[in-house]
Amino acid sequence: MRSPALRLALLMLLVLPAACTPEPRPIRYGEDACAHCIMTVSDARYGAELVTTTGKTYVFDSIECLAGYLLQERDGADRVHSLWVTDFEQPGTLVPAQDAVFLHSPALRSPMGMNLTAFAPTADPARLRAEHGGEILTWDDVLALVRTRQPAGDHAHTLPH
Repeated sequence: MRSPALRLALLMLLVLPAACTPEPRPIRYGEDACAHCIMTVSDARYGAELVTTTGKTYVFDSIECLAGYLLQERDGADRVHSLWVTDFEQPGTLVPAQDAVFLHSPALRSPMGMNLTAFAPTADPARLRAEHGGEILTWDDVLALVRTRQPAGDHAHTLPH
């Protein structure tokens, strides 16, 4: 029969790693500044976050700012734990960028003007295109699009060690 101390130790081994997993934090709209363009994050339909492996959170006012920041990252890409974007249909609700459905449509003007909007992974792409027009993108497509529009010679950002 196992001792209570052994059971407690096993339980702690299972629970502690989950408790230490870096998570996004709620964006403080009207207060947080974008880590890329320094503008105040004000539209609850478009915020984004980068969470490092140490739990530090970088907030962005748009999908294109998050993507631009990542593309300029010269040192520290291995310290990115997760990327989050706001579900346009549920303002303030963050979803994993890798799982989100993205729409590139002039009908939905994003804060920095690239017209990139994120939706929950469960959003129906056909419905989104019917309602707003545009093109459905994956996260990799978003990075490629932002890469083509990123100004040459822009300064690089680095994540802390």
